[in-house]
Amino acid sequence: MSPSIGSLISNPKFCDRHTLQNPNSPISAVFRQSSDNFSFIPFPPDHDATGHNHISPHWNPFEVIVNQYGPIYIIHSCNGLFLCLPFAGRSTCRFPYIVLNPTTNRFSTLPILPCPAAPISDDHSVETPTRIIGCSLAFDPSKSPHYKATSCPVQTGVYCNGAIHWVGDGCEMTYYLIDEEVVKFVSPKHCYVKNFQDREYRYFQENGGHLHLIDIYNPCLTKFEVLEMGGDYSGWFVKYNVDLDPLCTSLPNLPYGKFVVLFLDLDENEESMLLHTPGKVTSCNLKSKTFKSYELTTDVRRYLVCHCNFMYKETLACV
Repeated sequence: MSPSIGSLISNPKFCDRHTLQNPNSPISAVFRQSSDNFSFIPFPPDHDATGHNHISPHWNPFEVIVNQYGPIYIIHSCNGLFLCLPFAGRSTCRFPYIVLNPTTNRFSTLPILPCPAAPISDDHSVETPTRIIGCSLAFDPSKSPHYKATSCPVQTGVYCNGAIHWVGDGCEMTYYLIDEEVVKFVSPKHCYVKNFQDREYRYFQENGGHLHLIDIYNPCLTKFEVLEMGGDYSGWFVKYNVDLDPLCTSLPNLPYGKFVVLFLDLDENEESMLLHTPGKVTSCNLKSKTFKSYELTTDVRRYLVCHCNFMYKETLACV
């Protein structure tokens, strides 16, 4: 990095202004969850004639944290910022959550939240320490250059339109309006008759201001629905019906249904789902039912990311 660029991204006023002026950065990569054996898939996945992409395959944005706190894992990403926790923090309250901006290679630690004692007897005479199970980032660069972090005794949620959202086993949804500090509930209007214990994988993410949910069940791993939440929280509706059997047929060396959903790319020009298999990224057009595959140039025999993966966007937001 040149001294002049380093000086610019060290200027909070410049970074705030740049963040507000560039709120809709495209997805630049999808990260693996752990800093151990870290890998990622760059986007766009195609490369130039020399086989190189715009991001070095040796880039590891988590080294700056690992050098101080040891191995870490990602628990949430939101518009280019990552919320991380040291491995040791999984079983104790004594390690801080860490907010990282991989673009600027800067991070900050959040105050260690108190772990209140929870009663384990009816008369409250016996108490046991509790710990934070979930923590989420709320960062919307179209509204503010600053982020917020929320904690709760449930799993990490998904940020969308000023709220953190959580989905239950039956598609029921709870969401927390951050500015109003209000919790609301959405009953499922598209219910599954399948046993959630047969669920192989769940995808729950935000795209373009909409929430999308995919549940993939055994034994049929190649046919599923893409659900979208109504903008007025009226409930889930079926956005797409997906059949990946033609794709699996075209990849005879791929074990049945062993693909990783990366993200949905839904805008006025594109309606596709990005999938990962060893050595490939495949774009599945959800309207025309066509497929286009891109060859990856690194670690072509293994999955670079697993089902628990995190989207990265470039931002100069201060942390």
